[in-house]
Amino acid sequence: MGALSLIPTTSQAGHAPNSYCSESGDVCASARKVDGKRVLKIATAAKYFESYRVCVTAPDDSKVCRNGTMSDGNNDGIFVGKMSWAKRFPDKGPGAYSVRWSAAGGFRTDQLGFHKD
Repeated sequence: MGALSLIPTTSQAGHAPNSYCSESGDVCASARKVDGKRVLKIATAAKYFESYRVCVTAPDDSKVCRNGTMSDGNNDGIFVGKMSWAKRFPDKGPGAYSVRWSAAGGFRTDQLGFHKD
């Protein structure tokens, strides 16, 4: 899979966007709150890759990466990988966090982010 052009869809003043979709809509990612909990999610319109790596850089510049797998849980052809930020990454206190996904074949997202108060 070649490089994808990704378009930010949401941004707060002075912060990286917390979600985006590629121009084609084939790949979307987000670092949004769902029911009050931060969820890191990537979704693809086909099984472009089996697994992915997501890295979070905290306000203190420490970086932690975790691996995840893509699944088509609804059997609808949309493959999703998601994980809870609170369960899988250390809370380094208030400030700006950056998030980036990567996968085999050179796939890499633009930087997304979120702000923890």
